[in-house]
Amino acid sequence: MKPPYIIGAVCIAMALAACSGAQTGSTNAIPAVSTPQRNIQKLASAVILVANEGAGTGGSISEFVESANGNVAPSSIVADRVGVPGPYAVAFSKKEGVGIADGNLDSNGQVGAETIALATGEVLTQISCFGKPNQTNAVAFDSTGHLYVTTAGSGVEVFSPGASGCVKPKRTISDAGGLAIDSNNVLYVANAETATIDIFPAGSSTMQAQIGGSNTGLGTPGMGALPADTVAIDASRNVYVFDPKTATISEFAAGAHGNVAPIRTIAGSNTGLGGGTGFSFGIAVSKASGEIFISNSGSNAILGFAANASGDVAPIQTISGSATRLSNPLGIVVTE
Repeated sequence: MKPPYIIGAVCIAMALAACSGAQTGSTNAIPAVSTPQRNIQKLASAVILVANEGAGTGGSISEFVESANGNVAPSSIVADRVGVPGPYAVAFSKKEGVGIADGNLDSNGQVGAETIALATGEVLTQISCFGKPNQTNAVAFDSTGHLYVTTAGSGVEVFSPGASGCVKPKRTISDAGGLAIDSNNVLYVANAETATIDIFPAGSSTMQAQIGGSNTGLGTPGMGALPADTVAIDASRNVYVFDPKTATISEFAAGAHGNVAPIRTIAGSNTGLGGGTGFSFGIAVSKASGEIFISNSGSNAILGFAANASGDVAPIQTISGSATRLSNPLGIVVTE
């Protein structure tokens, strides 16, 4: 079984050290998976949520204000000791809470995906009974509250809103990779094995279109690693992809498909994006500001690029250093 959560959602940056010490001796029992608790999320402003894989020992979901920069403490630790070795990915819904893909599953009874309340760290739902051995490594919500989970063994499994316990998915999509869902509930899957962005209409398990080919710059099929949150959508439904194999952020126009070139890229020695293994870091785009955020697990940093950034440009924000408590950050999302 997974170790219990240690909740620090009330920690603020200026009191983080004291709150961290208090966490050591206090735990909250995980509710039974058959009795989910529901909690509506209310946010005054956007925040960055980061899934820290934790170097294989069980990680955390940390929260930073969107303007955070430098060696700064998180505004809160929403959940601590999440999964072993996860968490791998994170998503957010104002109604459903924070969604988590927990990573490796090697024994019966382990939870592969769950939701928690952002405000309190309270466990809302837990989904078990994924095939073993397995890995859940990407997660997303659509506007109706359905939870999409990429698994290494079954593809993308779609669960009904509030699903909890040993439940079967509502449907399964034969694809795998990082996930993003736009305002029309169109699903985008960043498939590292085919080096494509696969596009599925709302409610459909049949791929309608695909971005891929030599003009896209998305790499060579079959050379990818296990995916995380490597695709994101902005408020205008433009598609962003981060490929750390080439250390490049690519933006594709809304509605783009086929062997098309990106409308802009961010890459070069000034960006600080190098050091990855291909479709294995996280990307998020603020729908309010348009700023682009990348989780760089190699340097334990979050990089933020201006909404209009292009070419070999430096980030305008870098969250890194011991105070951040970043530990192999993978999935990342900006709440809206």
